[in-house]
Amino acid sequence: MTPAPGGGPRPRLLACDLDGTLLDSRGRLTEPVSAALFRARDAGLALAVITARPGRDVPAAVTGRIPDSAYWAYSNGAVIHAPGEAGPRRVLGFAPDRVPQLLEAVRAASPHWSCALDLMDRTVILDPFPRAAATHWTNVSHCCGADRLDLPGPVPKLLVHTGTGCGPAVVAEVQRAVGATATATASGGGFVELVPPGTGKAEALRWLCAELGVDPAEAVAVGDGLNDLSMLHLAGLGAAPANAPEEVRRAAGLVLPSNDEDAVGALIGLLLADRRP
Repeated sequence: MTPAPGGGPRPRLLACDLDGTLLDSRGRLTEPVSAALFRARDAGLALAVITARPGRDVPAAVTGRIPDSAYWAYSNGAVIHAPGEAGPRRVLGFAPDRVPQLLEAVRAASPHWSCALDLMDRTVILDPFPRAAATHWTNVSHCCGADRLDLPGPVPKLLVHTGTGCGPAVVAEVQRAVGATATATASGGGFVELVPPGTGKAEALRWLCAELGVDPAEAVAVGDGLNDLSMLHLAGLGAAPANAPEEVRRAAGLVLPSNDEDAVGALIGLLLADRRP
């Protein structure tokens, strides 16, 4: 583990990515990490989980083992839930009338690319998006084409299946295709993720800091994906687990053990040790 840079403000907010960071490689929230989150809460740290998943795809086995004081930011931060509130506090997304233009830009870039849309209540896959890729998603519907879409409200996120992975070069290729109409990123797996300009994990963290009266310099962010880079740069301390790709590890001020070695538990241990008188 590399040492954290010293001399910064005492942390007041811990913002964590979910997959590959809080969860191990089998998708589990381990007991040491869960226990560490409760210790952090008891020590007065505000907590937030900022994930690319929509809320419906985070199982109760995970949410039930995270302190109920935590904020949850879904779909790369487009949908934010405050503790104890039934509905979201903030919802951002692509306006329904802009989505066809975005889908057309993706189709025009490559006949092999296809899209799925994360809506508030379901995920819609558009031909020829591979249905097998949506096997483990919750509440999935199928649509033959963009002209048949019925979008009741903002679309928090689009997924682009390129068939070639989602490394930095592929993300850049999708970004060129959509231009300024969307921001392309990736959180792992086989999809490039599109969010509206001005949104993303950094903006979610900025919103959370304003909500809590915390300066971003007093925030610690930890994540393993390309979509985490912006919040790692914004926070006073950005950390990455050892399983993160090289680009993310290079951007982090602190490199932790891997997610299979309870990375966030190790981070909390360091933060709480620093808080002792």
